[in-house]
Amino acid sequence: MKNLFNLKHLAALLLLCITITSCEKDKDEPAPDLATKVSGTYTFSELEFDGQTVPADKSDLKGNIKITRKTETTVDAELDIRSKSTGDDFMVYDVNDIKLSEDGSTIDLVYDGERVAQIKGKKIIINATDDVGTDFTLTATR
Repeated sequence: MKNLFNLKHLAALLLLCITITSCEKDKDEPAPDLATKVSGTYTFSELEFDGQTVPADKSDLKGNIKITRKTETTVDAELDIRSKSTGDDFMVYDVNDIKLSEDGSTIDLVYDGERVAQIKGKKIIINATDDVGTDFTLTATR
């Protein structure tokens, strides 16, 4: 009878151990900060100017934009967009301490108080003006 009593205790202990170790703990992963969300390499995908949109494969440009997390709300950017035919610089810059702010599904990149780009989904969109005064929009995709 004593062996049966010990066997019941052992079975109960074993059942308790199995129950405790088999339960998955609900771990809510914290949402990544803005800088982590936007960090990565974006490849030039299109150029828009004078009402025309030119995809990368039909343009004379190539290159990428590398965004690197600095703090939760700041990043550094390396832009390396060049001419395919000559290798000349089109947008080649290293920019540090770009501030990030989120507005719905859009993340603004602000440098020296001016919005220099936006990130929507997997695309970075840069509005700029070239040396001869033509406004253009450059898009790169992650």
